[in-house]
Amino acid sequence: MLHAALFIRDGAALPVPEGAPVPPPLTDQPGPMEIPDSTDREVLAAQWLEWWGRLVDCEMSEDRRSQGEGSDDTDDTALRVDRILRRRQAVYDPPDFDSLRATPQLQALIQRYFRESLLWAADMKRQHPPGRPPGDPAFPWSLVKGVAEQVATAHGVPIAAVTGTVRILRVKGTWSQPTGPGCTLCSTAAAADPAFAATLLRDTFTSGLGP
Repeated sequence: MLHAALFIRDGAALPVPEGAPVPPPLTDQPGPMEIPDSTDREVLAAQWLEWWGRLVDCEMSEDRRSQGEGSDDTDDTALRVDRILRRRQAVYDPPDFDSLRATPQLQALIQRYFRESLLWAADMKRQHPPGRPPGDPAFPWSLVKGVAEQVATAHGVPIAAVTGTVRILRVKGTWSQPTGPGCTLCSTAAAADPAFAATLLRDTFTSGLGP
């Protein structure tokens, strides 16, 4: 969902306020989208920005629960899947996107381009990131293990207590953004930079330990 949303933003050339908690442009830019002349781009950009925040919260909340936050051992798989689906449908419910009725300009734009955005995102994910051999993980296991062990030692906790999730977006530059306890978004360049990646992982693991 996140790459598809960025496809919409970049294809529509929506202005994003400086300092807003959003990624840089995609590394592979989509073609320009047709926007009605009557569209207020500032309003449309504000609507997209609010929607992006909801999408990130939805996606990363699934990762937080997989780490144990809000989990319930008595839940069965069907109930958990149902909760995930309902949470997603509250922010991303094609083809009509009734969840966006309060923001009709954004709803109309996404209705028109959501299929194209999904196809683009799926094709992009099939392509291996430049500079990384096929089959290699985004973060070398030795780096992840080493940083996790350092965090466990520094905080006096068992290694099993050190958890975290980093989702990588195909966006330009060396960029990262924490999105909650134990959760971070980052660019492919950030993951490929050993020093930056080590700091990113350390901060992510540490925040996942809680206060």
